[in-house]
Amino acid sequence: MRRVLCVWGLILLSVVALPGAWAADPGGGFGGTGIQPGGIGGTGIHPGGIGGTGITAVGVIQRFGSIYVNGREYLLTPRTRYLVDGISGSAKDLRLGDRVTVQAAAEGRSVALEVRVDHAVIGRVTGVDVAERRFTVLGQSIHVGAHLSMALRHSEQSLPFRALQVGDVVSVSGLHQGKAHWLATAITRLYPADAAPAHVPLLLRGRVSALHLDRGTLEVGATRLRVNEAQLRALQVGQSVVIRGEYADGGIRAESVTPAALAAQGIGDRVTLVGYLDREAGRWSSDGVFLEEGAHTLYRNGDAGDMRVGGLVAIAGEVKAPGVIAVERVTFRVNPMDFDLPTLPPMASLRPVVVPQPEIERPEISPPEREPLIERPEIPDND
Repeated sequence: MRRVLCVWGLILLSVVALPGAWAADPGGGFGGTGIQPGGIGGTGIHPGGIGGTGITAVGVIQRFGSIYVNGREYLLTPRTRYLVDGISGSAKDLRLGDRVTVQAAAEGRSVALEVRVDHAVIGRVTGVDVAERRFTVLGQSIHVGAHLSMALRHSEQSLPFRALQVGDVVSVSGLHQGKAHWLATAITRLYPADAAPAHVPLLLRGRVSALHLDRGTLEVGATRLRVNEAQLRALQVGQSVVIRGEYADGGIRAESVTPAALAAQGIGDRVTLVGYLDREAGRWSSDGVFLEEGAHTLYRNGDAGDMRVGGLVAIAGEVKAPGVIAVERVTFRVNPMDFDLPTLPPMASLRPVVVPQPEIERPEISPPEREPLIERPEIPDND
């Protein structure tokens, strides 16, 4: 028995001494994995924020595996948070061409902490111009590129743009061109016109163009909506808002109006943004974010004189204040779907891939060898 205990003791000591062996961490993590309570060692993921300098990417999903936005890959992990129009979602909700804001950790490979999908509009199609490749939803004029097709809800199939009909219910992701105009980067038909339910949800993203307190209404582009008086009094003309509601009883009902979230908030974060240029109060802006050029700002495919309202650009810089980017580089004449994308790797995924947490390899411990059986000599009887 003493020999058995000694053998077990030697085995346990050798396991502890193995270089790189997995060992339980009393702090709640595992030695060697980098996993710590509330965060992932080496990634900068910590509860409530990003350790060190983070990354904000505002653009469209260009490729999956995990996801590429503005030419950079962002890893999706089980800790990544997803929001779709402010509602909790999952990686399965992501679609190629979705307009997203990605908050990521900048240490090592970029790990997405949060992916926020912000649809431009959700609602009934009220007009279609196949020749001009334009259609209208909630007063928003939406331009469709030559190669963009229409996805179908809960299906891997798609339809050509010409299949879109008045009365269809769609969700649209896209880039705001100013006023009530959008460039679509993803279209999903939620319901065909003849199969839509009695109550259809709507969403409208845009700027308040007029307030009518005496009538209890507001206008976003060409759309006028009746709004609760308390919400109406909290708004201002020119403010970026998200309106949610539904179609009911042949009309449109707004249920909530909330300020649109700022795309770039983390001071000191590195930021990339693809969008259309606008001019507000003598300052350049894009997607509601102010752009501050400097003496060291670099320009690609053009120069400072090419900064024009309605120009589609890619911006790189640093968040100077919430909603303000100190611009380091401006790239003109970009395609949001392939800007700065690396060469396509073989067998690239068409769906988002979530990187699993590292598995813990435990050493195999063989049971100790038993002491050999000792054959006792036979003692003859002395009868």
